[in-house]
Amino acid sequence: MRLQCVGIRVSASRLGAALALAVALSPVSSANAADDFYQGKTLTLVIGSDVSGEYTAGGRIVAKHLGRHLPGNPTVVTQNMPGASSIKAANFLYSVAPKDGLTFGLVSKDVPIYEATGMQNVNYKSRDFIWIGSLSGANNLVVVWAATGIKTLEDAKKREVIMGALGSNGTLATYPYLLNNLFGTKFKVVLGYTGAQLVDLAMERGEVEGRGSYSWSDMKRARATWLKEGKFSILAQFGLEKEADLPNVPLVTDLTQDPKSRAVLEFVSSDTVMARPFLLPPNTVGERADLMKRAFDLTMKDPDFLNDARQTQVDVRPIDASQLTALVNKTVGTESDVIHASEKLMTQASSDKK
Repeated sequence: MRLQCVGIRVSASRLGAALALAVALSPVSSANAADDFYQGKTLTLVIGSDVSGEYTAGGRIVAKHLGRHLPGNPTVVTQNMPGASSIKAANFLYSVAPKDGLTFGLVSKDVPIYEATGMQNVNYKSRDFIWIGSLSGANNLVVVWAATGIKTLEDAKKREVIMGALGSNGTLATYPYLLNNLFGTKFKVVLGYTGAQLVDLAMERGEVEGRGSYSWSDMKRARATWLKEGKFSILAQFGLEKEADLPNVPLVTDLTQDPKSRAVLEFVSSDTVMARPFLLPPNTVGERADLMKRAFDLTMKDPDFLNDARQTQVDVRPIDASQLTALVNKTVGTESDVIHASEKLMTQASSDKK
């Protein structure tokens, strides 16, 4: 049977134009455009802490593997930007950093809480950031050097205990202030250390007696020997539930029956779930933001990445972009009375009145 083609004649030039347009609008063409953009490029991961500690360790290992999961396999480098417990880096990423998808950040989990409680020098809006995902979550611990003889929060109510911290905004300071205000402990916070690891050295030298906030995953990674030798007394843990490894260490939310105090403690503990959050500047080009989220998720499942994480003792308990964004929005959307109470309780002025 002979088939007859019936239709409209199309000139070669018009047909060529139509085909070109179809190709331009196709997903393959979009992917190729992304390939062209990332090919040969270098991405910069801005880490809002000094070179010591878990943020840099986690950031570097993500940077090592993330580029393989982006079109064009770009290089990823890290840049440390310490200052005001990540507020400096967050402000930079919000207002200064390019929005072309070549700059992203790893900031303190407390960045949304800083905004919610009106911390000084916060010039960003957490909801405006594009949240990529979080590497891990871990409870924060209040620890004292064991040689001091302080073993419990009850002991810390009986005499002054000197705690080292960076600035008044960070949890190394705000957790002790909060415990002083709610439970009558006598922590005295000494500010001015330029890195959390320097607080560790100060404890070892006897300059200070404790540290108000220590990530459990970081302690296991960086201070395994000290743990084995019993150098620390762990007084309490901030988190929404106990770490499986620490069933006998009290969770701060379990220390009170007062609904208002418990609401404050749950609010300040909520960030432990998103302990290592990655983000892009606001208004980053949409397609590239989506590619970054996908690349982060693929990196978290990458066998080579997971093997490197095990070897370097970097904790991996990831949450994806949608979960992280929901947590951030919940934090900054907390009821104003809880936020105001938290803001007041986490200050030195209120603590000194006790």
